[in-house]
Amino acid sequence: MMPYFSIEKIGPFYTWGLFLALGFLAPFIFVLKNAKNREIDPKIVWDILLWIIVGSVIGMRLGYVLQFPKEYLLSPVEILKFWDGGLTFFGGLIGGIIGAVFYRTYDKKLSTRKDIFWRIADLVALYFPLGIITARIGCLLINDHQGAITSLPWGIVWPDGTIRHPVALYLILNGSAIFLILNILKNKFKKPGGIFFFFLLFYSLTRFFLDLTRSSGTPLSDPSILGLNVSQWVSIIIFLFIVFKKVVDRLF
Repeated sequence: MMPYFSIEKIGPFYTWGLFLALGFLAPFIFVLKNAKNREIDPKIVWDILLWIIVGSVIGMRLGYVLQFPKEYLLSPVEILKFWDGGLTFFGGLIGGIIGAVFYRTYDKKLSTRKDIFWRIADLVALYFPLGIITARIGCLLINDHQGAITSLPWGIVWPDGTIRHPVALYLILNGSAIFLILNILKNKFKKPGGIFFFFLLFYSLTRFFLDLTRSSGTPLSDPSILGLNVSQWVSIIIFLFIVFKKVVDRLF
């Protein structure tokens, strides 16, 4: 069994905030570095990444706020307090996609050359798992996600004596697996956008099942609807959307 630990700060920096920032920085660097290899203008990549980051930050916060609407309706100013915590992965993912689409709409080159947009999306998808891994290391170091009770030997012994799944560790391993799989299979995708949609499909599928290891019915649990948390419902929607899109593409 692993002992419970929580490293709130590393030097002057809050641990989770530091690793979240590094989680944005890591894929950003690799995407820019590899843009030229794929014959993509680094300036366009730089601009679209900035829009992705802005959209992600806003989406991460709104995704959390929408799970607790009553609390924030009573005190709307609390919505702006990002530094107090309360961010969601899927909110950031959706917000980043919206930011990228918004930029494409108003950029003349991207609006007329959709293949460039999807090639950038593929490049981001290849290195996005590095951001997931890095940010989840921050979650692990502060024990941010309470797992369901388990008897497995790698469970974490919480202060109340219960042994729980190390959810953050699972998410790190999942991100690592996705990164390896995408980079092994990247040359198999001939159509621009294929890597991006495969990432969405694979991540939503694995995330749904990994969230079964999260706690439920405790003060630290995520809100649930019909027995599933919000991330699981979003995973289902994304998975079905990608499957539907692929079926339509094949038929028409």
